[in-house]
Amino acid sequence: MIDPNTSVLIIGAGTFGLSTALQLFRKGHKNVTLLDPYQVPSPISAGNDVNKIFQSTVESEFYSELALEALEMWKTDPVYKPAFHEVGIVYGACGENVIPEINRRISFLEKKNVDFCKLDSTEDFIKYVKMPKTNIEEGIQGLNLKDKFKGWKGYFQKEKCGWTYAALALNNVAKKCEELGAKFLIGSAEEILFNGNKCIGVRTYSGEIIKSDLTVICAGANSGKLLDFGGQLLAKCWTVGHIQLTKEEAESLKNCPVVLNLDQGFFFEPDDDNDLKFCNEFPGYINMIEESKTSIPLYRNEIPIEAENQMRNFLRQVYPEIAERPFNVAKICWCTDTPDRHFLITEHPEYSNLILGTGDSGQGFKYMPNVGKYISQVILEGSSSLGESKSKAWGWKKDQGENRDILALQGRVGGTNIIKDLKEIDNWTSANI
Repeated sequence: MIDPNTSVLIIGAGTFGLSTALQLFRKGHKNVTLLDPYQVPSPISAGNDVNKIFQSTVESEFYSELALEALEMWKTDPVYKPAFHEVGIVYGACGENVIPEINRRISFLEKKNVDFCKLDSTEDFIKYVKMPKTNIEEGIQGLNLKDKFKGWKGYFQKEKCGWTYAALALNNVAKKCEELGAKFLIGSAEEILFNGNKCIGVRTYSGEIIKSDLTVICAGANSGKLLDFGGQLLAKCWTVGHIQLTKEEAESLKNCPVVLNLDQGFFFEPDDDNDLKFCNEFPGYINMIEESKTSIPLYRNEIPIEAENQMRNFLRQVYPEIAERPFNVAKICWCTDTPDRHFLITEHPEYSNLILGTGDSGQGFKYMPNVGKYISQVILEGSSSLGESKSKAWGWKKDQGENRDILALQGRVGGTNIIKDLKEIDNWTSANI
């Protein structure tokens, strides 16, 4: 265990970075600094969002244990509890190649004695998916509700799942960390500094040198800009849209379950601004840089037109009355995938005093309450303290990076079922605000 006054610099004040800082303070550490280009919640943090799906029923025994631990913290920890909404999830699929996956998941739920309701018809889905008041009014005028959820098969799980108000969680954790003594610095890390093989801090783009006893990379999709990860990290992005509803429409959808079609997309109940957020399901975009042979984030408040078309097609199957309305938010959200979609939480194998806490692999936010528990454990006690199972899962895997297929779908489906480079996209659409 290191001295509690040892200086710890965390690069990135997003999901993993904030979680780690809070856990360090809760374990008695006293000297923690977080460096980020923006104030919390950072506009480039994947966690800066109105909502993220939370599901604690996970097939992997390894992540099932972690998900249940996270669930308990979302429900009971005073910092995280205000952001948790256990409204359930309606799962569906309509593609012939994806419906078997729904059936396989149903078999798993039955095996685990998880309570759920099977959904086989439009009437089944409408029983659990709330219809906005717009639909009710137009239904009276002859709207054919049977056209909704056409060809869908699925199920509804009520307990131990729902969504989290992600940006609120980031703000709550940052506020608590500040109360406990954390220092927040605004700046962009340009270079990790070394003295031989020992990490001694960072240099920012403004030229400022920030020295520290221990440096922790929690920079999410930007981690690959700071260090050569040997192909282990691949930045990918997905597309997000919002449509603003009337106050009456939004109120009629309050506490609606998350609706997730495995091959089409998903949406959440409206937020406090009456925005309905939705995403299309697809394997993701990359932004490859030839000279470095890696993908780095490209931040834009617009999305490819093909993504907009996919989103609207999804909405037409559920809420056709609002599907043609203008988007008031259109953006891309960056995550970073490892080859096996395990996190990368370990001491660097070559450089001392450098700890890695990254590789969210598109599933990081639901573990925000407890992922920092394990990153902080590596900081305070070393990688071996995690035990064999976690050390192996979250360790440095150079061979996986070297042999990586960057176009592998990694279990994701939807859209064209291929990963595209943003450089291939010519037509973009932005929000009409």
